[in-house]
Amino acid sequence: MRAKLVYILLFLLSTLPIQILYLISYILNSLNQTVIKYRLHITIKNLNLALSKLTSKKRKDLTNQFYHHFFNVIIEIIKSISLNKNEILKRVKIKNLSTIENALQNKKPLVLIASHYGNWEWLSLRIGLINKIHLSAVYKPLSNTIFDKILFKTRTKFGAELVPLKKWKYFILNKRNNSNTFLFISDQVPANKKHGIRINFLNQSTLFHEGAEKTAKLLKAEVFYVDMEIERKGYYNLEFKKIRSENITEKYANLLEKTIQKKPMAWLWSHNRWKR
Repeated sequence: MRAKLVYILLFLLSTLPIQILYLISYILNSLNQTVIKYRLHITIKNLNLALSKLTSKKRKDLTNQFYHHFFNVIIEIIKSISLNKNEILKRVKIKNLSTIENALQNKKPLVLIASHYGNWEWLSLRIGLINKIHLSAVYKPLSNTIFDKILFKTRTKFGAELVPLKKWKYFILNKRNNSNTFLFISDQVPANKKHGIRINFLNQSTLFHEGAEKTAKLLKAEVFYVDMEIERKGYYNLEFKKIRSENITEKYANLLEKTIQKKPMAWLWSHNRWKR
């Protein structure tokens, strides 16, 4: 009952015009600067580690820009609950749609690797709307079961299939002969060092998941990096970049670093990325 009540309240909130929701974001960001200070110590630590060549003033400005974007994304994720297909198609454009459509016509499995950059929730919703795609994505269930159920319902609203991380291996083995598309958000730190590979990323020795690379090699899949950019507030562009290298995880890390360097405020700096 509690999950249903929270869902109803968030759904009603999501039906408000997005400009009003952005006003709520502004209020939340103002409160965060003075009272909440959500993961501020982690954000500052990460920026100091990754962007040490910037002056302290520029890093401070970047911190403010990050939180401004972060709360906008939180609001956009809430808006996702009631967003219809046409709204997603309008707000998230794909620059080279024919690239992925041609790849789908080959009837081979595809592995798409994205990150917590821009608005990753809208990214997955938009990919799920590509014609004739059968999208499956690995996810780690949230500890808060109420919000986990709400996010699960929102993420699967356009037909995507979510598979818990613990069941991914068995899911893949059952799908090895199918022409599915598999989406990974691969920039979070692995829970276990044994399941990762160390790569020099943003001037740090960084542990990366190898799940996408292992899946791609097992299925002999075509691999694409999903590059996301902010066009303006509430509007994004996607571009699929083929990864031909055998070192898929390393190539992904290099591409993600280039994306972050273009507009660093849009990456999820509040995640404790370098704790291992």
